[in-house]
Formats: sequence, C-alpha cells, structure tokens
Amino acid sequence: MDFISIIIVILGLAVLGALILFSMRFREILAAFGRIEIRKNSYEEKLDKKGNIDTRAAVTVSYDRKKLEENRENYNSLYSRYVVASQLISLFPLLGIFGTVYGLVTSDLADIESLVSGLSEALQTTFWGLVNAIVLKAVDAVLPGKLVNDIDAKFDTVDSAIERLSLENIMKEAK
Repeated sequence: MDFISIIIVILGLAVLGALILFSMRFREILAAFGRIEIRKNSYEEKLDKKGNIDTRAAVTVSYDRKKLEENRENYNSLYSRYVVASQLISLFPLLGIFGTVYGLVTSDLADIESLVSGLSEALQTTFWGLVNAIVLKAVDAVLPGKLVNDIDAKFDTVDSAIERLSLENIMKEAK
C-alpha cells in the first residue's frame, strides 16, 4: 500500500471514530428528554351541556425550561462539530483522485515499469478513497444522521407543546 492510500485509510478511521463518538453523545442528548419532561396526571369531573357528568382523565406534560435549554445548547454545540466530520466524507473520493493524478504524474512515461507502478498506485488510492467514502456515508446515515433527525423531531414536539401551553395560559389569564 502506498503512502497516499495509508493516509486515506488513517483519515477514514479517524472520521469513523468521530462519527461513533458523535452517535454516543447524540444518544445522551436524546435520553435527556426523558429527564426534562414532568408528567402530571389529573382527573376532572364536569357537567356537559346536557347536564351529564363528563369524566376526563388527562396527562399534562410540562417541561423544565432550564434543562431543556441546556440540552439545546449541548445539541447545538455538538451538531456544529458533527457537521464538520460529516462534510469530511466528501473529501475521500477527491483524495482518491488526487492519488490517481499523483501516481500518474510521478511515473516516467518512457519507462513501462514506472508507468505500471504509477498506475497501480493510482488505482489503489482511488479504491481506498471510494471505499472510505461509501462506508463512512453509510455509517453517517445509520448512526448519527438518524439520531440528529430524532432529536430535531423531539425539539419540534417540545417547542410546540410549550407554545400550546403558553397560549393556554394566556387564554386563561385573559378570561
């Protein structure tokens, strides 16, 4: 294996390690939502318009705002670093192409053995660049990419619930 291929493989392992680390940290952030929710069970009996007793059991969910904002800050900080690692994946095919060009440029076109050696280096770097890009893209989609989507959905749910509760409180105060 030539020097550029070794560099590509080492960088690929570093990015893979970073993606796995980000996955573990994103799991912690997703798990923190369970500690943010405060569930309150309530039971009410009211008379409806016809005079019948309307019995309702409800679960009201409220959120610890301080913990929620801490979680959001942790997520935003981690997400910005994750994006950098995710963007590095697109460099691997380019590194492979660079190795291809380097292998061909440094070979002596007049010497057939030098040309074959350069072509071998060129194909190896292209191969390792593509293998790393494919594997890392698959890992990114399955591990941190899915968790990022889950966390975004959870923040959307929490934010809409907080907005709904705020509107309900405003309506109660207005009456």
